[in-house]
Amino acid sequence: MTSRSGATSPPGVHNSVGGDAAGVVLQAGTITGDVWIAGPRTPEPSPVPRQLPAAPSHFTSRADELAALDDVAGEDTGARPALAVLVGPGGVGKTALAVTWGGRNAARYPDGQLYADLRGFSPGTAALPEEALGAFLRGLGVASERVPPDLAEQAALFRTMTAGKRLLVVLDNAFSAAQVRPLVPASAGCLVVVTSRLRLDGLVSEGARLLDVTPLSQPKAVELVVRAVGRSRVDGELAAVEELAVLCGRLPIALRVASARLASRPRWPVARVVAELGDERSRLSRLSAEGDAPVAAMFDWSYRELPPTAATLYRLLSEFPGASFGVEVAVAATGLTEPATADGLQVLVDASLLEEIDELRFRFHDLVRLHARGQRDPDRAEVVPRVATWLLHEMTRANMVVIPLRWRISPVCEQYRTAPPAFGSGREALDWLDGQLPNVLAVLEEAAEQQHDRLAWQLCEALWELFLHRKHFPSWLRSHEIGIAAAHRCRDAEAESRLRCQLGRAYLDLGRFEAAERECRRALELARSAGSRHNESVALDQLGTAAQGRGDIPAAIAFHTGSMAIEAELGIDRGVAQRHRRIGELLATVDRDGEAAEHLERARRMFADMGDEKDEAKVLVGLARLDAHGGDVASAKRRLERARAVLAESGSAFYQADVLVGFADVAECENDPGAARGHLVEALELYEQVGGPQVERVRARLQRYGTELAEAPPTENPEVTGDAGEVAPHDSEITGAVPDNPSHGGDGEPGQLGE
Repeated sequence: MTSRSGATSPPGVHNSVGGDAAGVVLQAGTITGDVWIAGPRTPEPSPVPRQLPAAPSHFTSRADELAALDDVAGEDTGARPALAVLVGPGGVGKTALAVTWGGRNAARYPDGQLYADLRGFSPGTAALPEEALGAFLRGLGVASERVPPDLAEQAALFRTMTAGKRLLVVLDNAFSAAQVRPLVPASAGCLVVVTSRLRLDGLVSEGARLLDVTPLSQPKAVELVVRAVGRSRVDGELAAVEELAVLCGRLPIALRVASARLASRPRWPVARVVAELGDERSRLSRLSAEGDAPVAAMFDWSYRELPPTAATLYRLLSEFPGASFGVEVAVAATGLTEPATADGLQVLVDASLLEEIDELRFRFHDLVRLHARGQRDPDRAEVVPRVATWLLHEMTRANMVVIPLRWRISPVCEQYRTAPPAFGSGREALDWLDGQLPNVLAVLEEAAEQQHDRLAWQLCEALWELFLHRKHFPSWLRSHEIGIAAAHRCRDAEAESRLRCQLGRAYLDLGRFEAAERECRRALELARSAGSRHNESVALDQLGTAAQGRGDIPAAIAFHTGSMAIEAELGIDRGVAQRHRRIGELLATVDRDGEAAEHLERARRMFADMGDEKDEAKVLVGLARLDAHGGDVASAKRRLERARAVLAESGSAFYQADVLVGFADVAECENDPGAARGHLVEALELYEQVGGPQVERVRARLQRYGTELAEAPPTENPEVTGDAGEVAPHDSEITGAVPDNPSHGGDGEPGQLGE
């Protein structure tokens, strides 16, 4: 029998493949050792974002504007994307036009649609470009921990991710050209549609097409009302509908509110609405600038007709600083019962005073929110502290599922020590926290602005579990600047120390060791002034990691030793064991193998006595390396096999990869390059799931073996992990349940904060 390669089998030997076979089929004689086959990995398909909001149900007219957008999309713009700016007054329907065109032309942009509300005209803070870019990058498949913290880096990565793609990007409510520029993709196949009340001449000078969006024509305004309420309802009253359209200024937002009012009062003639609205407009025209009166009159008229519960929700929820909210936030803001709140929100939706994003979330149009804020309510000033308090409690309950016995400064956790878990798993809790993050950041900022400083710093502390495992570096850095300032104004040195340690951890994960040292040294001073030995230990431990990152191993050992002494003083055995492990691993890097083995063996025994198989397994990897270096290959293999059996159950890509690198080290000691190379290939695949300096380190080792490798995926924000300076946990903080496969190390290690 002759194989595909032309080789002939020995007499009496038959080559066959049984069952189904796919891919490469090899013919071989006797095999000794391992068979290692390397080939290019099939990359996972990139996600296709579909972020556009739903188009309004009664979108009317705009044929000319839709055709103009068609023209812009079809323009030859050379190497740059096409850019259209829809300009018009508030409530004229710019967003509806943009999302309707986008929905109808989705096939033109097979790589997806990105949407951001830049909040340029909302009562609260406008969206920062980096906030929108972070959401875009995550929508394009970039893991949260790999989103750069700096705007310039984010913009560069966004251009890289969008090169060669066909995307539609809708940037709603832009206030300035500077808000828009970083959000423009790189590919000529993309279209960017911007909506604004301003002309944004800076974009026009750069090639953008300006499209004016004016109020509807009179016939089309009448058509919108007729379509919304039904032709049979207005038969015989078309003259009144004509007058209603004029009173509404032919603005879609006012027309929708009027139509909703008619729909909810099926026995009312249109003439009654016209009469009431005419009186209201007459009153407001003396108070409002021209052009504002129709909208203000419509809102005033609709507001007066609301039942008490819906009116309360309308007034108070306008003070909520987030972009959208659910029933639970509305309950917290108003103090109403959940059933009454749900019913009241539906009344507001039916009156077109509130937009229903989906079955769980709602939002105000910015004009409606402004009107609602103008209505007096004695509880208005209580909304932000009420919602901040609710968020703090719910975040604490979620955090106690992620890291149950973590030491916390906020006293809120004491209320839930014996309560049943709020979530079934750490992953569920983290997903909930992730979903709340935009609102938490908005409330944190507003709470600090209103000088609710104690709530502000507690909210910041409560972000730790989410940031640890999902990273969100830009939000991590920004929120902690706010929280630290709030704690400082409270003159709470312990809280400020805590938050500076949390911020220091972010800088460690980013590899910014000087910034980490700055924060941790200040945290150390504050901890000592407050007599907080917990924070003092954390600060010393992180200073040790920063020193290791700078290559100063003696200083790193000294810091970790100081931290270990405090852990022993506080009776935190797990913390002592972890410091022994870190010191042992550091000593091994400078060939002080005997001392390293003493620390690692002591750590192993302590973890074993605690019944902590996972941490014991991590120590076994370090001991195995020492065994291999000392020539005891058999012992090294036994330790690594034990570690592999335990860490395979952890869900940690990082630690499983670390075991494989240990096997590669042993194979090299046995002069078996084939086996070493195979272990390194497997390790590389796992390391690339989490990023970090190990990726390049393992790639470099493989290249020394002559292995051809595919281009490495981007790792813009390598974490400080593993033998390059792993930021290991402050251990009593992680006692109990941990999240399922979190991002950092994959096993729920929360870093070095607070027993």
